[in-house]
Amino acid sequence: MSYRVDVTTQQHGAEVIEQILTGAATGVNLGAEFLLGLAKARAPFRDGDLVSSGTVQRADDAIDIEADVVFDAPYAARWHEDGPLIDSLGRHYEGSSNFQNGRESHYVENPARENRRQIGAIVRKAAKAGE
Repeated sequence: MSYRVDVTTQQHGAEVIEQILTGAATGVNLGAEFLLGLAKARAPFRDGDLVSSGTVQRADDAIDIEADVVFDAPYAARWHEDGPLIDSLGRHYEGSSNFQNGRESHYVENPARENRRQIGAIVRKAAKAGE
């Protein structure tokens, strides 16, 4: 006794591509949200609430697939870079701060580098799902 099954599928290339791109945009947004959480756990506490200023500027569509993790407190960039500085009053600042409780400068860059594979996996999974 033998069985034979014929399966026919019909794929529409443009629709498949649109699904993949839509999934990639979703994945980029999920990856950015994941990175934001990691960055908030490392951002220094200083001069206001830097942590609460962190947001994700989401990828809005499948055409422009880019999301940004943004901290927009007035001093966010200064504390992220934390290098030598002479301020407008001529005061010297050496940088390399020892932020409290393991907080650090490069609070977006470092977790992005350290978790690039995990963030990439988040994007790939969503792109494969096409949602």
